[in-house]
Amino acid sequence: MKKNWRRGIAAGLAGMLIVLAAGCGAAADSAVPEGQEQEMPGTGGTVSADKAGNSAAEIPTPDPEKRYQISYTGLWSGADYEDGSYIETMIEDALNVDITVEKAETNDTIDLLLASGEMPDCGWFDKTVDWMYEQELARPIPREMVEYYCPRLMEYYEEFPLMYEMTLDPENEDQFRYLTGITFQFVDYYLPNDYYRYDWILDLGIDPGVNVEQISDNIYVADDGIELSKFIEIMDAFVNRDPNQTGKKDTVGVTAPSLAQGVFFSGYNFYTGVNEVGGRAEQYYVMDEYKEFLKGFADLYKKGLIDPEIITGDRTLSWEKVNNQTAGYWITSTNALNSWAVERPPLTLMEKYPDVKILATPGVKPDGGEVKARTNESPAYGSFYVNANVDDQKLAKILQFLNYTLFGDGDPDIHASLFYGEKGVDWEWDESGEMPVKLNVMPSGKKGTWTFGQYGQDREVTRWTTYEPLFVDGLKYWSAQDDGKWMKWQTIPYKSDIRSETEYAAISSEISSDVWAYVNNYCTEAVLGQIDVDATWDSYLEELDRMGYNSMMDELEQVEPLEDIIAGYAE
Repeated sequence: MKKNWRRGIAAGLAGMLIVLAAGCGAAADSAVPEGQEQEMPGTGGTVSADKAGNSAAEIPTPDPEKRYQISYTGLWSGADYEDGSYIETMIEDALNVDITVEKAETNDTIDLLLASGEMPDCGWFDKTVDWMYEQELARPIPREMVEYYCPRLMEYYEEFPLMYEMTLDPENEDQFRYLTGITFQFVDYYLPNDYYRYDWILDLGIDPGVNVEQISDNIYVADDGIELSKFIEIMDAFVNRDPNQTGKKDTVGVTAPSLAQGVFFSGYNFYTGVNEVGGRAEQYYVMDEYKEFLKGFADLYKKGLIDPEIITGDRTLSWEKVNNQTAGYWITSTNALNSWAVERPPLTLMEKYPDVKILATPGVKPDGGEVKARTNESPAYGSFYVNANVDDQKLAKILQFLNYTLFGDGDPDIHASLFYGEKGVDWEWDESGEMPVKLNVMPSGKKGTWTFGQYGQDREVTRWTTYEPLFVDGLKYWSAQDDGKWMKWQTIPYKSDIRSETEYAAISSEISSDVWAYVNNYCTEAVLGQIDVDATWDSYLEELDRMGYNSMMDELEQVEPLEDIIAGYAE
């Protein structure tokens, strides 16, 4: 992996032409650093920008005499999208463009759209970069144009350099193959975690073995994961000691959306996703630790400590049991403390039982060990492609459009409107002037909200949409920005072919359906006691090899560990 271009990124960005006031080259009167010559954006020519004091770069600009037509698709742009929405019109007026929103939101409708050859000028597509270019649907995006028109996005790329690895062309580091948006929900907080009926634990006289702090009337937080043996003790008590005090044996133990939960895996000392095993990248489902997890959960199931309906994969069933007080344990996320999750526990419990006590923990850990939790390797969110038929001048206008939708052109009012609607009608600033307050509660997508801004969830937007009172009360546990105690256990995956340098993605795409079906079926049969794990483990691994597992992972062996890639930027 080359590192010279990594070291040059910081120098390139330090000297790039930054539009100071607007945050992008959208306005015709944008400022230029002293001593640099510029033909103003919107003149239909090029911009001469002295990059880091070296040779000048020619940056295309839109034709000022032309009102550009831009077709686009993204999330919340399905069949019920309202043409001419408030947000659509706001963008059109600001950028002198006409926007057509292609009605495609689900993967199926997007597939049909692309197969018909009707790819919009730009949009967010859940497709691999290799596939988009093999189909000749997308065009490269010059890096200098992105630096000029979208400097705020480049600041995040600098902070999280793996985003460069994902998007730059490995054959030409001066251009991007696509661009990512951002969200900080899965990096700085919004952690998967588990919840317990803490009032049941207290009533049953169980010491959970962790320090517990009360952060609200109903919510308590553990400063560490609960050890596996203690977890089993709690589940046994929840099943066999009448925790809901009905005088009946009508409760279950382990409930979850499925058996494959990182919170469970942590208790057996491994991570979900790709792990390092003896210096080699392996998926969790071939590890010896996973084998022990299967045997351990088979024993729990045999003892009646696992809800039999966990195998259905229907999370609403587990929530119903929690809401009906037949289950006292469940898995969701820290973000479920916010009002968007009002129809699921813990908020449903708090509404139904005002005196309930709920304990949040970062997961189960091995006896004497540590929690093993995954976080995303970067805030990269979505894949923004530009149609292969778009020329450079229109590309400049599309990058202005992208910057406007991701960051509100540097204007907090615009940025907030992209998510909340019309200022003064749908929302207003609170007394501090820092947080939007909803005046008109609308579903996402109404008036065009979220349709354009979905992928521009920077730290400010994430704070607006996440920092509700209960969530804020626990920030010292689950916020990276507040040095949260739980964050020390969050680890990025060992390896990922983020630059699409190998055949890993192609092989994975070809075999994943069969592999996952086989892995899930084996897991179910093992936990239900229908097979002997020790007796069948070798044949299980042999079948995975026959399906192509080892060939797939051999490809991943060709790339550097993610931590090494990150370290390369600091050299």
